[in-house]
Amino acid sequence: MVELGELKFCSSVAWGDFVAELQNLPEARHVSPELLPHITVAELDGSIAGFVTVLPGDDPEQAELEDLFVAPSFWRKGVGAQLLRAAEAHAAALGTVRMHVIANERARLFYEAAGYRPIGMVETDFGSAPELCKSLDPV
Repeated sequence: MVELGELKFCSSVAWGDFVAELQNLPEARHVSPELLPHITVAELDGSIAGFVTVLPGDDPEQAELEDLFVAPSFWRKGVGAQLLRAAEAHAAALGTVRMHVIANERARLFYEAAGYRPIGMVETDFGSAPELCKSLDPV
């Protein structure tokens, strides 16, 4: 879990946004062991390249894309897109018909290119963030 936490932190600060805030936020370097059953890990060249976490939503027809982090050294290699497809397949296998995500503005275009549509804005610890949703194909 420590390796996933460090990957999460490194990925979060790689753009240089909110570095001081993230350094002071304990959960920025932590992935809870309770999340393990909901995590899919991508490995490339013997290293953990990224991970995604999918949680059941409050609405049984909707899953929550909680985390999607890719190590900066693996950016632009398709790892994020593969993890997103795996997350969607996992959510559909659970019987959900929609995937919901709250993203940052940098990730918004990534999700929109994958078929997610904006449904609003929400306030986070780091300001306003886009809320997006996608209908999933049944398994």
